[in-house]
Amino acid sequence: MGAWVALSRKEHLVSRCRPREGFEFAASRQVIPVILAEVVKLVPHYVTGFVESDDGSYQLVALVGVGGHRNLYVNKASQWLCNYVPASLRAYPFTLLNDADGKKVLCVDEDYLSEDESLPRIFEDDGTLSKGAADTLEFITKCEQNRLATSDVCSALAGAGLIKPWEIAIDRGEDFESAKIDGLHRIDEEKFDSIGADSLLALRNAGALGLAYAQIFSTAQMEQLTQRAKYLANESSKVPPSSSLENLFSSDDSGSLNFDALDS
Repeated sequence: MGAWVALSRKEHLVSRCRPREGFEFAASRQVIPVILAEVVKLVPHYVTGFVESDDGSYQLVALVGVGGHRNLYVNKASQWLCNYVPASLRAYPFTLLNDADGKKVLCVDEDYLSEDESLPRIFEDDGTLSKGAADTLEFITKCEQNRLATSDVCSALAGAGLIKPWEIAIDRGEDFESAKIDGLHRIDEEKFDSIGADSLLALRNAGALGLAYAQIFSTAQMEQLTQRAKYLANESSKVPPSSSLENLFSSDDSGSLNFDALDS
C-alpha cells in the first residue's frame, strides 16, 4: 500500500486510476472498521466488537484475524472469503481524509495512479469528477456520515457502562497454539440484562439497542472464525476445500447498504 494522495484537478486532471483487483491491501488486517448501516449484513458472517481509541471513545469493528499478520478472510489469491465485504474496503483505492485545515478531501493510494490511457480517468476535461469517481465519492461520503452516527451510538453504550474488555482465545487445532486476541471489547450482557427502564429508554432513543443486540448475536460467528483459523493454518497442505468450506469462503464482492433506513 502506497501513501495517500489528495486528488487535485490541477495535478491530476489527466491522471488515470488502476482498479482494485483484490484485497491484498487488507491481507494483514486483524480488524476492519464497520458502520451501523451494514450491521445486519455483518452479523451472519463476522464477529463484531469494539476497540478503544486514544481519546477513550469506541469504534465498531469486525474481527477478521486472530493475531499475527494474517486476515482470515483473504486467501493467497487476494480474494475475500465471504459473500459480504465490509463497506470500508469496497471503495479502495479511494478514501476521505482530513487536510491541514481539517476539511475532508478525496484521496487515492498513490500506487494506483497511472498514465495508462486504457484506464479510466479520475477527472473529466472540465475538471469535474468522472462518473466512476463521483459515484465512489458519494458512497464514501455516506459511509463517513454513518461512521459519525455509529460513533455516537458507541458513545451511548459506553456512557451506560455496557462496554467491557473482551478476552478471546481461538482454538487453531491440535498442532497449533491457541491464538489470544487483546484489545477488543464487547457488550456486558449481565449489565445489559439488568439495566433500568429509564436507561433502556435512553438507549432506544439514541438508536443503540439494535447495535447492542447485534454485537451479542455476532459472537455466534466465533465458531466460524475458529474454523477459518484451523483451515488456513493447514492451507499449505493444499488439500482441496470441502463443500462446506466452499460455502463458507465465498468470494462474492457484492452488497448494498440502506443508509435511508437509518433516518426513519
